[in-house]
Amino acid sequence: MDGLTKLVPIAITILPYEHGYLLLKRRNPPYEGRWSLVGGKVALGEHIRAAAIREVKEETGAKQVRDYEYRGMVSERLVDSRGDLSAHFVIFVGLAIIDDFKTDHTEGSLSLFKKAEIEAARAQFLPSDLEMFRRFLQESKGPQMHEAELLHDDKGYHLVYYRASTDEHR
Repeated sequence: MDGLTKLVPIAITILPYEHGYLLLKRRNPPYEGRWSLVGGKVALGEHIRAAAIREVKEETGAKQVRDYEYRGMVSERLVDSRGDLSAHFVIFVGLAIIDDFKTDHTEGSLSLFKKAEIEAARAQFLPSDLEMFRRFLQESKGPQMHEAELLHDDKGYHLVYYRASTDEHR
């Protein structure tokens, strides 16, 4: 790991809309061309809920974000083909409701997917976001904590592991 790699806080949100889920096809690196959950970096001094709501508004054009619910956190490492750490994200996952959106933004284009369509097109999704969608969509008895490692090589992004964070993984 080089000394410049930092821990990056991210707030992402699952967005149910009508009879589907709103997802973003990323236009910019590092995940360009992949479908993902809506969200982005938490600014220094910004609280997680505020960051999540700001990101949803910025990336969807929604006028209002309501019923935000924190679902849990994922510690995600991004490694290259040599196994070197290139980034470490602490991802705060929530679920919220919006009443409107615009399909195109500087970050990418938005589209609605039904659950079956997401599964059928899973190769087009960022693998860790797909796993977060699956795990955090269902309500639980409280926030969950997960760990993931994503490998980026010349063939794309591959999920090395995604698991619940427990004492046995220390």
